[in-house]
Amino acid sequence: MKANTYNNVQLLGLMSGTSLDGLDIARVSFDFSNSQHTEFQIINSKTFPLPQPIFEQLLHIYSCSAPQIFELDQQIAKFYAQCVNDFITEFDIDRQDITAIAAHGQTIFHQPEKGYTTQIGCGTTLNYLTKIPVINQFRQLDVSAGGQGAPLVPIGDHYLFSKFADGFLNLGGFANISCQQNTLQIAYDIAPANLPMNRWMQSIGKSYDQNGALARSGSVDLATYQKVMDLEFFKLTGPKSLGTEWLEQAYLPLFEALSLADRLRTHVEVLKTLCIKHFEALGLQKVYLTGGGAHNQFLIETIQSAFAGQLIVPVPELIDFKEAIIFAFLGARYLRNETTTLQAVTGAQEALRTGVLHDYQGLLR
Repeated sequence: MKANTYNNVQLLGLMSGTSLDGLDIARVSFDFSNSQHTEFQIINSKTFPLPQPIFEQLLHIYSCSAPQIFELDQQIAKFYAQCVNDFITEFDIDRQDITAIAAHGQTIFHQPEKGYTTQIGCGTTLNYLTKIPVINQFRQLDVSAGGQGAPLVPIGDHYLFSKFADGFLNLGGFANISCQQNTLQIAYDIAPANLPMNRWMQSIGKSYDQNGALARSGSVDLATYQKVMDLEFFKLTGPKSLGTEWLEQAYLPLFEALSLADRLRTHVEVLKTLCIKHFEALGLQKVYLTGGGAHNQFLIETIQSAFAGQLIVPVPELIDFKEAIIFAFLGARYLRNETTTLQAVTGAQEALRTGVLHDYQGLLR
C-alpha cells in the first residue's frame, strides 16, 4: 500500500467498550494533506444497542467455556455486520465509498503483563458479510512488544483534537487521560469510571444512573473510600492500563457492604479525587471530556468543583463517537503504513503499525 494513495479516505470506525452500552459506528472522512494536523469530518454516526443474549454473555464472560467464547466471537461479528449493513442502508451510503472498516472489537480479557489482550468480533466474518475490508486487532502486537496495548486513543487526541485542549479525559468503562508533555504524548488509565456504576444499576434493572441522580442522593463512605484509594494500581505511574479482571477481583468487592446510592457516591468521589490528582500532576488547564460519563451531570459537577481549570464538554456527537472516530483514524493510518501506537504511552519497545487486515476480495491490493 502506498501512502499517497490514501490521502483522502472514508472509513467506518466501530467501537464497543467495556461499559457494554452498545456498538458505536462513525463514518468519517480524512484529509491527510497537512502533515501536522489531519482534517476530519463526521458524516454519519449511530449507536446500536447490544442484543440481550450477547450482553448477558459478556456480563458473565468469566463463566463461559472456551467453545462458548469462540461462538460469541462469531455472534458479535455477525451483529457488527448487521449493524454496518443497516447503517449503510439507513444513510444511503455507496459501499464503494468506504475504504475500510476499522473495528476495535469487544475486549474480554486484558492481561498485558502476561502477554495477552483479547478482543472478539471475528474480522474475517465481518469482512465477508459486509464485503468491505476490515482492520481489527489493534492491540496485540503492542503487547507482544512489551507494551500495555492501551490506550490507543491518544494518537488521535494528538493529531485530531489537540487544538481544543491541553488534556483529554475519556470517561468510558474506565477513565483514561492523555496529554502532551514537552514532545512526549502521555496517556494511561486512571480508574474505573462507568463500568462499576452500570454494573450496580443493572442490579435494579436499569442500564445506568441517569445524570448521576442516585449517586447525588448517596453519601461517601470514608472507610470504603480509603480502602479503595489504597489499592496498589492507584500508586503506579504510567504506562498502565486496567482490565475487567482487576475490576472484579480488586475493586468491586470493596463496595459490597454499601447501599446502592452510597456505592455510587463513594465511587464518584474516588474518581473525582484521582482525576484531580492527575490533572494537577500534569499541569492541565483545559480538559476535553468524552465518553458516556460526560453525560453524567453529577459526576461532571463533582470534578469541576475541585478543578481550578476548565472542563470542556463538546457536542453530544463528539462525546459519544470520539473513540469510533479515532479507530477510523487508526485504520486510515494503517492503510498509509503509518504507526498506530505511541511508544511513550503504551510502554512498548517501539511505536508500531498495529492491526490485522481482512480483505478476502483483495480490494486494497
